[in-house]
Amino acid sequence: MQIRTKLTLNLLVQVLLVALVVAALLHLAQTYKTLEEAQWRHFEGHKLASELHQSVNEATQMARLYVVGRRPEHARFFREIERMRDGEQPRPADYDALHWDLVLGGRELADVRPVPAQALMDRIRTAGFSEAELALLDEARRRAAELLQVEVHAVALASSGVEAQRASALDMLHNTTYLQMRAATLEPVRQFMREAGQRLTAERERAANAARDASWLAAGALFLLALHALFSTFNLDRSVRVPMAVLREWAQTVRAGRLDRRTRLEGRSEFGELSSVIDQMADSVERNLGELREEVLRRTRAEEVVRHLANHDALTGLPSLRLLHDRLERAMARAQREGQGVAVLFVDLNGFKPINDRWGHESGDAVLKAVAQRLQGGVRDADTVGRIGGDEFLVVLPDVATLETATQVRDKLDAALREPVYLPGPQTLVGLSAAIGIALFPAMASDMTTLLRLADEDMYRIKAIQKASGSAPQR
Repeated sequence: MQIRTKLTLNLLVQVLLVALVVAALLHLAQTYKTLEEAQWRHFEGHKLASELHQSVNEATQMARLYVVGRRPEHARFFREIERMRDGEQPRPADYDALHWDLVLGGRELADVRPVPAQALMDRIRTAGFSEAELALLDEARRRAAELLQVEVHAVALASSGVEAQRASALDMLHNTTYLQMRAATLEPVRQFMREAGQRLTAERERAANAARDASWLAAGALFLLALHALFSTFNLDRSVRVPMAVLREWAQTVRAGRLDRRTRLEGRSEFGELSSVIDQMADSVERNLGELREEVLRRTRAEEVVRHLANHDALTGLPSLRLLHDRLERAMARAQREGQGVAVLFVDLNGFKPINDRWGHESGDAVLKAVAQRLQGGVRDADTVGRIGGDEFLVVLPDVATLETATQVRDKLDAALREPVYLPGPQTLVGLSAAIGIALFPAMASDMTTLLRLADEDMYRIKAIQKASGSAPQR
């Protein structure tokens, strides 16, 4: 059989097998989508039923709290729960079973953005439940409405101000009849969760079985495709075209700069010997180039380390005084061109020396690293924080032209530095504070030397005030 005929037949078989693989993968994707939908319905059903249960409990809790304490906010919360359940008022985005417990405890919630108002039963009807399951939830809603009327009546009695009516309201929300009504309200919810859970679990199992069958089908199709590829490759490799094609492809990849490619032609023929010589030559070239790349990389890294050490503090990794001067000069030049300002903060720690004396230099180094991290975390990415020696730091704030803005940044950094620092060695917390001086360009100084001097003087002025008021530990 001619090679062209073999190629045509092999191509036809491969096209058929690829089509089978694609069909199997599409079927697998569809079954996984069905499985995901079943899992979502299971989760949504449990969530909505729990929310109905939650709303009943929340209304009862608020009604009882109001009857007992007659606090106006409890009555207001009771009405809000009623309106949210009926879809007359939006719910908070983070509304959950703990919402009212946190509100009653005086906690401010992080996310209070409202979501669109929608009645709970409307949400339940669009969740894809069966008629029997919806009937159970409708029964629960109807009984919940009857229970709510009792609670509304009790709240109204407690609001009258008459002690006898309040006692009647209190008894109304705790007697056997009321408890039986609550049990009758929650029984359909419990039955719904059981029936819906069983149905949705069965759907999920069917989808999982279908996904497993589709996976086996796809695996079988891929196996047939791989088997045919191996068979066709074996047949075509017996011809001379294979080694020639390999050598030609290797030459093209080498010409393109890929020196890691090998021919790897086996056998005792001339092609095999030529392949062995070519591969040995390529191995030698690649090995030499690898050693050269490693040497270049090593020298580059060494230069980067030297450059970094020349411009950064070895302990904290912050820019050194040299790099700070360079960035400050650039910021001042840009501010002068664009008519903006630059602020400089001179930071000097209070109470650092006693830490070094008592806990040792390792603890002192840990404190300096923590201070560096807090200073960097308290400023913008465009700002520069550097260590200029000992326990002194410098902060350069481009595009800051007013003393008010610079003072806000100083207050923020001062608050961050006053947080206790944990020392891992002695396993203790130590307190710090700092004196932070401010100088503005060009409002206070027109050159860098004067600007730094004014910031230093302002720092010593603040340190003197701190010492006089006793707000900073002695150095």
